[in-house]
Amino acid sequence: MARVLLIGAGPLPQHDPGRLGFPELRTAQLLKAMLRAGHSVQVVLLGEEDRPPETEAIEGSSASCVVEAVEINAPGWLARVQAAREAWRPDVVVSAGPYEPARAAALTIGEEPLWLDVPGDPFAEAQAKRARGEDAEATATMRLAYAAGYARADAFGVISHAQRFALLGQLGLLGRLASTPERSPEVQVVPAAMDFGGLPRGTPRRWEAEGALTLAVSGGFNTWFDGETLLAGVLLAMEELPELRLITTGGPIPGHHEATWDTFAAGALASPYADRFELSGWVPHSELPRRLSGAHVGVCLDRPGLEPELGTRTRLLFYAWLGMPILATARCELARELAGVRLLQTVEPGSPESLAAGIEHLWREGEEGAASGRLQGYLGARATVEQTAAPLLRWLRAPRRAEPCEDPGVVMAQRLARAEDELAAVVRSPTWRLLSSADRLTRGLPRQLWGRFKG
Repeated sequence: MARVLLIGAGPLPQHDPGRLGFPELRTAQLLKAMLRAGHSVQVVLLGEEDRPPETEAIEGSSASCVVEAVEINAPGWLARVQAAREAWRPDVVVSAGPYEPARAAALTIGEEPLWLDVPGDPFAEAQAKRARGEDAEATATMRLAYAAGYARADAFGVISHAQRFALLGQLGLLGRLASTPERSPEVQVVPAAMDFGGLPRGTPRRWEAEGALTLAVSGGFNTWFDGETLLAGVLLAMEELPELRLITTGGPIPGHHEATWDTFAAGALASPYADRFELSGWVPHSELPRRLSGAHVGVCLDRPGLEPELGTRTRLLFYAWLGMPILATARCELARELAGVRLLQTVEPGSPESLAAGIEHLWREGEEGAASGRLQGYLGARATVEQTAAPLLRWLRAPRRAEPCEDPGVVMAQRLARAEDELAAVVRSPTWRLLSSADRLTRGLPRQLWGRFKG
């Protein structure tokens, strides 16, 4: 079995954080799969926490491992990741989750084989951000975040079959598809798992025909989430259905995207049906089943764009885990699969009228629990952590190096990382803090003097 350094996103679900997203779930799922397979794993969790290495028991596994939390962009953070790798002396390095884990793994790797997790196309995500009028440099930012990894990784994990083809094209442009398959990096599909860090599996939801009906929306209101259609469609349905309610958990994503949530929440609370919206915000992970216990149907709506076509939706798996049938746009691979076997009721993208009609259909029909029971059974037979991580586990049995490439973007990424580290050290220094305090004081001094002069 292999000695693995896993570089992922933290905190883990077992720490019951107040806000938990896909990156943290992805890290926990890959960690659990590797431990259950018998590998020795040491973990570096990147996030807002900073914690020295300590041994932890891992939920869902009989094994324990050393876990270290490193604050992203704190002074010397990449040096700490590199020190963890050098101390552990792993056989392989695995990243888990998007963005920073992939960047950190590629910038600190030695000669070990590297599995790079790219769960969602970064350039499609940049397009979604730019389409919302945010971050005109999003594509360049993604280019720098992944440049080192794309040039060096020996194997890649992606979230969908569509993304696999996109990544193969990107690697081809970099010259990484060598003359023989043995010298080229592997690109394998590692779908999201239906595993939510110890949350109990819910019982299938039931509701009476033409009775009270409560919808649920859980998770981040991201750049590709269609909050406009959600609000307009639910308000249309509420005009006709006096016992219709909506519960949300999650919402804005600080530092990434908050506008979709802000617009949705403002519109809901300003509507004539404000008392029928329960906007819970982000809640501790362990609280989610209780907060959503009164909901009957999970809703997931995607905006136009490439991100849904190449990505996935963890909230579909989450709704199924809790026992809820799903009303969704069939734009991602998982949603199309479920719609194809009649386990998901579809909504036309961007159509409030279609959403309202879907809600009214569910209200008229009622549910005895059979639909969500079939959905749970279908995904439970296909989306365990062992099944979804099978390509990674196969690779770990015989990891191999692939032929890397030279890319000018790698040098830029390395220089940027060094500059960010130096800037972080300056900003957090006592001298900088003293000068900042003096600057704030002197900025207010002329105003105070003028006020005294006028008085």
